[in-house]
Amino acid sequence: MEPARVIFSKLKAFPPAIDGKIETEEFLKAANEIVEVIRTFGTLFTPVVSDMSGNINKLRKSYGKDCDKCKYLEDLIVFHAKKDNFTADALLWLKRGLQLICTFFENIYNDVEQTQAIKKHLQDAYERTLRPYHGFIVQTTIKIIYNWIPTRSQLIGQGPIHEENMNVLSSYLPTLRDHLNRLDALLKQYKLDDNKEV
Repeated sequence: MEPARVIFSKLKAFPPAIDGKIETEEFLKAANEIVEVIRTFGTLFTPVVSDMSGNINKLRKSYGKDCDKCKYLEDLIVFHAKKDNFTADALLWLKRGLQLICTFFENIYNDVEQTQAIKKHLQDAYERTLRPYHGFIVQTTIKIIYNWIPTRSQLIGQGPIHEENMNVLSSYLPTLRDHLNRLDALLKQYKLDDNKEV
């Protein structure tokens, strides 16, 4: 039996919000774990890994300029919003990438038939999250990548490991979704949720 590529219990996971705010350092660590999860999908997903890693690094750079003032993501955005779009763009695209992965795993979690072929779950997640912001060339490339997604068993295992992953996802995904909703509202509040295509 092939071992599961992802064991969610080994991830630190996203921290709960504190007084309605998201800790920058802990959020970036958890986002980096998601990048490592995507890496297990295979080498064709390298562009996604590179893009998300690049945005995390940009946010780390902005955060590093004044860690005390930017302890929370909300403060990081407010602090940098008037200076440049560098930080907001990085957070916007990281948020979109995380929305894709969150929706993908929500689809897997909610699939009562526990279908082995999970291409449709990734395709649905892409259509609902990133597709509106991608031009024709990127959309065509993504369609090719769909075909190389591992099966359910390859990704999150079978038997006890699968059950454990599903149990962890039951709390992991709502926390991640809550953070993404907060970031969505924050970016919209400051009119930083750009709709331009790439």
